[in-house]
Amino acid sequence: MKTYDLFAPATLAERHALFAKMRSEPGLCRVEPFGAFAAARYEDAAALLKDPQRFSSEALAITAEPPWLGANPVAHSLISKDPPNHTRLRALVSRAFGPKGMARLEARVRQESEALAEAAVRQREVELVDAFTFVLPRNIIGFMLGLDPSTFSEFKRWSLYMGLITSATTPEQREGVRSVVREMSDYLTEVIEARRRQPGDDMVSDLLRAEVEGKALTNAEVLSFLSLLLPAGMETTTQLLGNSVIHLAQRPEQLAQARADKAHLPRFIEEVLRYESPTQLSFRLATQDVELAGTKVPAGSLVLGLVGSANRDERVFERPDEFIPGREKGTQHLSFGYGVHFCLGVQLARMEARLGLEALVSRVSAIRLRSPEIHWNPGFTMHGPAVLPVDLIPA
Repeated sequence: MKTYDLFAPATLAERHALFAKMRSEPGLCRVEPFGAFAAARYEDAAALLKDPQRFSSEALAITAEPPWLGANPVAHSLISKDPPNHTRLRALVSRAFGPKGMARLEARVRQESEALAEAAVRQREVELVDAFTFVLPRNIIGFMLGLDPSTFSEFKRWSLYMGLITSATTPEQREGVRSVVREMSDYLTEVIEARRRQPGDDMVSDLLRAEVEGKALTNAEVLSFLSLLLPAGMETTTQLLGNSVIHLAQRPEQLAQARADKAHLPRFIEEVLRYESPTQLSFRLATQDVELAGTKVPAGSLVLGLVGSANRDERVFERPDEFIPGREKGTQHLSFGYGVHFCLGVQLARMEARLGLEALVSRVSAIRLRSPEIHWNPGFTMHGPAVLPVDLIPA
């Protein structure tokens, strides 16, 4: 069995060439730096993600609390739980992400999208991450949680360092992560205590009031969920919006189609999710000696579902390295997960991307990247531009 270094590729083209090589191997591969088994093919990654009995999500508790970090509330959150604990927690928090909750949010998302797009286009030369692709999901998650807008300026730094936990290697990166985990925990604990004293019309208050079979969430459970939701509610949508803008800039025909027909945008967004997966991998832990794809995996082994590879699997997607919105099986990507851990915020992410891009494309005739080189986010788990300097040509 060959071992591959996931951090070896220097470019996206090299990363996808590595993925293709891994998909051609019989069975699973071994990968560094995690010392894990990896499922690179779609069928194997999906089988891994949908089987909590054999492949536990408690792997997140291991990867989110490396020895150098110490206690991290995210390690004990919803996505690190298996049924039946996962079932209870998901039932308590899922109500906020249902159709009624999303219908209440739509007007707010549209309002934020229009205001931010208008301001960005007025600047014309703009760094779009800070002006739009990060600020939109940041403002929406802050609104959902009823947080003080004066604290929003900290969220980008928090989100960046939380995303580095699995790939922080330098002393500076690790100290940054430790500091952010402490800051976030202190901040969110204060928010929870304030809502206990004076509930409001926000998700934190809803979580504190919610009960299933007469049992409410504990403060520790609410803290763990919020520690997950705050960065996760920003990161995936930020990367999706950033990757979408890159493709609109690089493919003017897609911008023209989106301007001519709003119905094109959902198809475009799904292809960005497949082709440029915001989340590149998912961790699982083998609960017993198991066999997957003909490979024997010892109990206690880390196993990765390589989402970025599975979404380019030629066995599932015809011409997978071509960007084809509306393609057959175009919504069958694994970017939002699979099985019991399918992303709770999927409707919100799609809504923010659709309304955000509608607001932007309706105001521009062209988007031009100010540099041919994209400065991608550090680390491997999340994929999207760290900065995005563009020229927005008004319509």
